[in-house]
Amino acid sequence: MKLVSRLAAFALTAVAGASALHADTNSTNSTNSTNSVATGKDVKAPVAPVAAASPMFTLNVSENYDSRYMFRGVDVLAGTGILSTTFAPTWHITANDTLTVPLWYATAVKSNKNASAYRELDVPVNYLHTFDSGFNLGAGYQLYNYFNLPGGNRPGGTGIQNEVNVTTGYSKTLKNGISLNSSLTYYYELGTANQYTYGSINPGSSFLTPSLGATIPLNFIKKDGSVTFNPNTQYNFSFAYNANQNGTYVSGGNNWQFQLPVTWQITKVWNVTGYWAYSYQGLDLFNTAKSLGWAGCSVGASF
Repeated sequence: MKLVSRLAAFALTAVAGASALHADTNSTNSTNSTNSVATGKDVKAPVAPVAAASPMFTLNVSENYDSRYMFRGVDVLAGTGILSTTFAPTWHITANDTLTVPLWYATAVKSNKNASAYRELDVPVNYLHTFDSGFNLGAGYQLYNYFNLPGGNRPGGTGIQNEVNVTTGYSKTLKNGISLNSSLTYYYELGTANQYTYGSINPGSSFLTPSLGATIPLNFIKKDGSVTFNPNTQYNFSFAYNANQNGTYVSGGNNWQFQLPVTWQITKVWNVTGYWAYSYQGLDLFNTAKSLGWAGCSVGASF
């Protein structure tokens, strides 16, 4: 489960290997972005600025706060936000190919049923190939480990989830320095690992995330282009992925959401981001209001 998402969360880092880390141009790809408001993994997209693409290995780290834990249209821990850490090493296999492992660890901020003890560790592995034309193709696997997840009929609220994804996108930089990007990511749930008795997501279900975004330098604030506005929007589709208030898995248009982040690249290494986001859903999703907003911030570094 994740917030403003993060598959949304270091494809950016992955795209980066193509010429000047395409992190900025891919920030809306839920598996390929470094902004805590940029991915299908909502909460899990910490800020990770673009670094020089010449090193064979790069590393993005960030500390993040989100006032809600929004993941694929669902308010996972209603009534509390989350604190999370992202540690994302990237191997630049070639100038156009990257392999990223954006580890993500989160804890609930305050008590909400048993949410005060909620913890989560995600282990994704994402591959991305970027073409010189601006298109990219990728695939990935993600292991989710949930500890003390509220609700459900499982010992200690623990759970495991296995997921694969495929993604494609396109980015273009205009003469005025503005970058436009789009992406389409499809997630498929494999079910529960054999040694576990409970899987958190319906096996065989899937989720589709089309997104559009931009990176706009705010030169009226900093003439060097170090402050950017990175809006993005998604209209997501659920295929028996999320359950409604009655516990029935539903299909159709899952939710529409947008994120409005602003990032300041303070130095070549350090950056900060603040954002506001909004989501609307009409499937009566479990534990989630039809219309809600949330906010967050991140402090990140790239090496």
